[in-house]
Amino acid sequence: MALINIPWWGKENQNTLRLLFWFRAVSISGQIATSIMAKVIFAFPLHGWGIASVIGILICINTYTWLRSKHISDPSHFEIFIHLLIDVMALTALFYFSGGATNPFVSMYLLPLAISAVLLPKSWVWILAGISMAAYSYLMWMYPNEHAHHHEQSFTLHVLGMWVSFVLSATVIAFFVVKMRSALQLKDKQLALARERAITDEKLVSLGALAASTAHEMGTPLGTIQLIIADLEENKITQEDIDVLLLQVKRCKQALAEMSTSASAMQADNDTVMSFEMYLNQLLDGWQKTRPDVTVSKTFQGNSNAGLVVSKTLSKALVNLLDNAADASPEAVAIEANWQQDKAQLSIIDRGKGIDPELIKEIGARPYSTKPDGIGLGAFLAHEIIQRLGGAIKLTNRSVGGVETKVILPLQPIK
Repeated sequence: MALINIPWWGKENQNTLRLLFWFRAVSISGQIATSIMAKVIFAFPLHGWGIASVIGILICINTYTWLRSKHISDPSHFEIFIHLLIDVMALTALFYFSGGATNPFVSMYLLPLAISAVLLPKSWVWILAGISMAAYSYLMWMYPNEHAHHHEQSFTLHVLGMWVSFVLSATVIAFFVVKMRSALQLKDKQLALARERAITDEKLVSLGALAASTAHEMGTPLGTIQLIIADLEENKITQEDIDVLLLQVKRCKQALAEMSTSASAMQADNDTVMSFEMYLNQLLDGWQKTRPDVTVSKTFQGNSNAGLVVSKTLSKALVNLLDNAADASPEAVAIEANWQQDKAQLSIIDRGKGIDPELIKEIGARPYSTKPDGIGLGAFLAHEIIQRLGGAIKLTNRSVGGVETKVILPLQPIK
């Protein structure tokens, strides 16, 4: 039975029995103060010994509740119900000794009922509501004879109205508060399920993006293999061609192996935070092994304490952008990166022919390729993956020729 988390309620009081103790302590303080004022200031006739006895019993019970709360933080529904039932019975006794149903504080019956609506199941709430209404009805007809001088017809109607008001209030609290709590509990369950579905959907999207990215990555080696096979058919193959062929096959197998490993990692949520500079160097070193003919110039500047949440899908996205730049400019590609504590800007610059200004806005919004045998997924997937990670991509034609691909990535301090 978990207690609702109340921001101003200290951690040491985050248990139900402690809450009941403080509720009863405040009630006892109010009962003592009210009894003294009624007797001393307003000279209201009270059964002093009866009231004192009830308050004394409540103090003893509350002391026991405090001691028990040190050992039990999660009482059963039955124990909570007994505590609230004691409060209802104590109120009934106090009202009996101080005017019965004519006591102006008789609406205090609603407090234990409101607490029960939050802490107890619906059946227990209705039982307590029924007992409270029965106790009030008893006070209406059976309070002490010395208060019977209020039997004028108008006052009888007044008391009857108070009784009707209480019954309606108790019914409303028991019904609507329970309904509201049930609705909130259902909403919490639905939100939990929605979060689980969102996590599952995100993993499926990541896996789908990874698969599509792998297919795109395999396009280049497969194209090379196709060309070499054509030479093989004409008996023009050399040992160098065989070596290239083996390398491209290895690239395909590596891409498939990485996809399988990444899919397993997604199940375990193995994304880690590492130094952005270290990540970028490792990524470029690995990529250059697959494109050894491309000359890469690097310019880095940034905070060494800046970290990046690393995932296989992000690496695939950046490799796709690097491949596109290398395809457009096979001789050389420039990499510029600068970063701060919370953000990095990575620029991939090629020396190709550039992209039609009318089409450059379409890249990333839909699959698009300038290569005859391209499937157009590289830039599209890179945009989708990086945007999901909180980043952005912008492509611009350079005045001296070629395209600059700017990638913005969120960073965080390394702890």
